[in-house]
Amino acid sequence: MQADFRYADLMNDDVFKLVFGQESSKDVMIEFLNRVITDRVIVDLDFMDKEMKSLDRDRKDSVYDMFCKTDDGSRIVVEVQRRKQDSYIERTLYYSTFQIHNQVDAGRDSYAFCPVYVISILDFNIDENRGNPDVKTVYRLYEEGKHTLLTDKLTLIYLELGKFDKKIEELDGDVLEGFYFCLKNMHCLDECPDVLEHGIFKRMFDISELIKMDEVTRSKVLMKMTTERDLRNQMAYARKEAIAEGMAEGRERGLAEGRAEGRAEGRAEGRAEGRAEGRAEGLAEAARKMLASGMTRETIAEILELQVAELEDMLQ
Repeated sequence: MQADFRYADLMNDDVFKLVFGQESSKDVMIEFLNRVITDRVIVDLDFMDKEMKSLDRDRKDSVYDMFCKTDDGSRIVVEVQRRKQDSYIERTLYYSTFQIHNQVDAGRDSYAFCPVYVISILDFNIDENRGNPDVKTVYRLYEEGKHTLLTDKLTLIYLELGKFDKKIEELDGDVLEGFYFCLKNMHCLDECPDVLEHGIFKRMFDISELIKMDEVTRSKVLMKMTTERDLRNQMAYARKEAIAEGMAEGRERGLAEGRAEGRAEGRAEGRAEGRAEGRAEGLAEAARKMLASGMTRETIAEILELQVAELEDMLQ
């Protein structure tokens, strides 16, 4: 397969697993985790089975992007997510329950277990953090009002790369920001920038360079990246076509109603409301057409850049 890329796209979850879920790249993963997790030092880790089977047939199984156990017994789940999803916070909480449950032996009296971390690397901003400019946010169990830590056994960490917009010339040596930049931009680069041409980042670029991978891994990575690129192009085209078609049918009705209200009330707001209603009606009409063609609600929401809940409200 012909390569159109020099470096792997690390925000593709499958590519991330292929590149960093290997023994040969464990040093990079350890360095990254030590920059993200600051309450303990990770000396070594083991990559574990990423598939968690539920003991209850009525509960969903869980498949992580990466799951590892550190030298002190801590469990770390890493999830890479490019596209926004409804209930993502609940999803990370659900993932944590497997690692708590699996450590408590039914034959023991003790409920003691090692710390569990769930790290989410996101190429979008989560609604619950709206208004918070920080790329990295850390959540633990604290007493309300007094900020007293109840336990260090559960930590949820979110890295919202949608908030990271620094250019290469703006990097000032902060290692974690260097990781953010590489995760978000490496696949767009033709060469390793001078400012990152050292230490762990040089190593990161080396193991992410397609031509240096073994043939099997390179083929898998290229297939995932090409599929991702094609999907994004198809979604962009589908969104453009669907909205244009829906707007053609919905805009006139919304605008006409808005203008009528505006004339009746003698206010300019009527025209503005009409434009807004026209756009909403256009999106709704586009969504109905995609539903009729057999698309799932999740796919439609992704194409129209909506939450599934927003789409449901729009279709009512």
